[in-house]
Amino acid sequence: MKNIITILTLLLGIFGYQAKAQYVFIPDQTGKPLTDAKYENVTGSPYLVEEWTNAEVKLADNNMIKPAEVRYDMVSDKLLFRQENKVYEFFPKVAAFTLFTKSGKRTFLLKNGINNDNGYYELLNNGKITLLKKVKKVVLEAKGYNSANVEKLIDESKKYYILNDGKEKEVKLNKNSLVSVLPNYKAQIDLYKGKLSNEKDFLELITSLN
Repeated sequence: MKNIITILTLLLGIFGYQAKAQYVFIPDQTGKPLTDAKYENVTGSPYLVEEWTNAEVKLADNNMIKPAEVRYDMVSDKLLFRQENKVYEFFPKVAAFTLFTKSGKRTFLLKNGINNDNGYYELLNNGKITLLKKVKKVVLEAKGYNSANVEKLIDESKKYYILNDGKEKEVKLNKNSLVSVLPNYKAQIDLYKGKLSNEKDFLELITSLN
C-alpha cells in the first residue's frame, strides 16, 4: 500500500515537468513491429481512444518523456508508441502516463490492485479520498444460431476503487456502497440529493468530500 501512496504522491508533480531522457521500444517476440492484425474483423475498439494522442509519460526508471503519438491498448493493458508508422511498446515499463484526448486530460498509473487485479488504473481525482477506475477489455468470440461464422467483439467491464487513509476498497456507484466504504462520511453522503448512479455524480460527491 505504501507503494500506491508513493506513486499517487509523485503524480502531483511529475506531469508538469519534462526531463531529457533516453528510452527504447520493444517489438513483439518475432522482432517485428507490433500491428493491429489481432484486432481485424473485431467489433468495437480495443483502445481507450482510437486516435493517436500527445502524452506525458513517466517510465519505471523515473525518466519523463513527452511523445507525440501514443495509444493505450486496453486489451493487452499496454501503452503503445508510434514512430515512422511503426508501433512499439515502451521499455522500461511505463509507471504512469497522461493522455491529452479530445475529451480532455486523462491520467493512468500502474499499480497492484485488489485480488491481484494489476495493471493501469485511471486516476479520476487525487485528494484525501481518491477515486480510481479499472477498465478491462477482452475479445469475445461467439457463433450465431445455426451458423458456422464466428463473430469477434470487444467486451468491457469497469470497477471503481476508493483509496482513503492508506486503505483501498472496491466501491459500487451507489450511496449504500459508498457509505460502507467511507462510514465516517455518512452524514455528508446522506446530504447529497442526486441519484449517485453514474460516474459523473459519484466523482462530484467525492470531490465535495475532499
